[in-house]
Amino acid sequence: MSRQGRSDPVAKAAGAPPAEAERLLRKHLKKRPKDARVLRALAEILAPQGRLEDIASPLVAVASRPDADPQIIEHAWQAATSQSGFEVARRLAVHGTTLHPEDATMWFLRGRAEMAAADAPSAVGSLERAFELSPEDTSILAALADADISKGAFPIPDKYARQLLDLEPDVAAHHVRLGTAQRFNDALDDAEASFRHALQLDPEFLPATAGLAETLESAGRSEEAAAVLTPVMNQSSPSFATVSAWARVQQRLGRSAESISAMERYLASNRGNMTHRANMLMRLGRAYEHSGRYGDAFRCWMQGNAAHRGRWNPDARQGIVEAMMATFDQDSIASLPKAEPAPFTPILVVGMYRSGTTLTEQILSAHPDIVPAGESPAMPNAVRTLAEDCGALEDFPGSIRNATVDIVRKAACVYTNQVLKFAQGAFIVDKLPMNYLNLGIASLLLPNAKVLYLMRDPMDTAISCFSQSFASRMAFTADLEHLGQTIAQERRIMAHWRRVIPLPLHVVTYETLAREPEQTIRGVLDFLGLPWDSDVLEFHTSNRVAATPSMDQVRRPINTSAVGRAAHFKDFLEPLREAMGSLNSNPP
Repeated sequence: MSRQGRSDPVAKAAGAPPAEAERLLRKHLKKRPKDARVLRALAEILAPQGRLEDIASPLVAVASRPDADPQIIEHAWQAATSQSGFEVARRLAVHGTTLHPEDATMWFLRGRAEMAAADAPSAVGSLERAFELSPEDTSILAALADADISKGAFPIPDKYARQLLDLEPDVAAHHVRLGTAQRFNDALDDAEASFRHALQLDPEFLPATAGLAETLESAGRSEEAAAVLTPVMNQSSPSFATVSAWARVQQRLGRSAESISAMERYLASNRGNMTHRANMLMRLGRAYEHSGRYGDAFRCWMQGNAAHRGRWNPDARQGIVEAMMATFDQDSIASLPKAEPAPFTPILVVGMYRSGTTLTEQILSAHPDIVPAGESPAMPNAVRTLAEDCGALEDFPGSIRNATVDIVRKAACVYTNQVLKFAQGAFIVDKLPMNYLNLGIASLLLPNAKVLYLMRDPMDTAISCFSQSFASRMAFTADLEHLGQTIAQERRIMAHWRRVIPLPLHVVTYETLAREPEQTIRGVLDFLGLPWDSDVLEFHTSNRVAATPSMDQVRRPINTSAVGRAAHFKDFLEPLREAMGSLNSNPP
């Protein structure tokens, strides 16, 4: 060995047994703790042993440098993830894709970090880039399929799941991915077949068992679902997916004690990642609420929401609202170019989340002349197209003054083409609640649209949001103050739209719908110009799966059980009251 080799700790460690190599490298790092080359060599020894967290701090520091190589970033990402440092892992992955934009692994890690943060839409973009760079890597394709399914857009996409099955038809997990998409897309028979096929390939594959049970429950076959899950639940460590399915089924069967006990055991075992534990806490809180344990319920929601608390920027939302209101007044809307009417009547169901939008869509979907499009991304995609064609994105919506008839028509085509890919009918319901921000633009793109505005007591709306698991992009739901501010801004911009937009707009209050369903629904159908059909009162008998947190509620007849819900939690809601100001004392 040369003199240089004798003094090089990496070279000396290369020929030594792992324990001795680790000792040599650590000895050097005591003198030079930021030696990237030595850290990388030590990480390669510790990684197979699952011990990267032992050197997490120096790894993260070195990986954050502007000259960090992909390997050290990957090791640091793994170390951060092993310590549940998901935000650190996400930051490292973004850094990695910035430094090494042609490295598929960096994009793969970024996508996984975004999924851990419950930001599936961003994860899809990152993983698509990773797959472009490494199209033979089925592990990237599998992660992409999972992210695409998790986006929550309806209908649930299954393109990547089917692509995986074409490549690896005998992998049980791929059939589960397809089955999950099929379940949310109302293809319950196909979903059941996919999950059963997965179990034929691997009878012990718990996600397939959970998926089959969820499908049977969605089809109203709760006892069968319980029977499928019982053998698994009798094992020592059931998975997150099986416990979630069991809790849902037992709650449906009126067995709250069994549901609560299973979730408590899961959480006490300290198993599952951050997202799984947060979702389980939210579900357990709702089970406590149904059992009258309101303090325990609120405690669970506080803990479950902690994963997303602080990620919302209320000033940014206020800025968007004010920009929209300043840009779109009666005069500007009248003077701006308009597209031709859509080839169908768009029914835009808008309002704050958890205000009854899913219930309204489910009711309307039972009418023979109305077709649901779910929470379609069509309007956001059309708005993005419009913004890009009008100039610099940072100037939008003010840059709408640059819109020409061709620009508006192009954006309108983006909307109609997206909707018509998944829904065909004379009246199509688009129930993306957040479209309340875009009604000024909708009046340009969809001059024949009709708007249904769902309003609910703001305190009940808030507690309903606070008790549900939403994605990180909806992080206002995780903080009572931010919730109050967001609801106040929603009411503010909707008051503006009701004054200025030319689109017909009909207000539906959740409380009136719950107390007087037939009269309220008749009023909605009259507004739409459609005849009465008694099927709308039997919406809950439909097997259609609502891919939202309201999936179980809309399987029951309309009732008033959720009216006044916030009253049970009045002692905990002072931050919400303060953020809402006078709004909380003025229910619709």
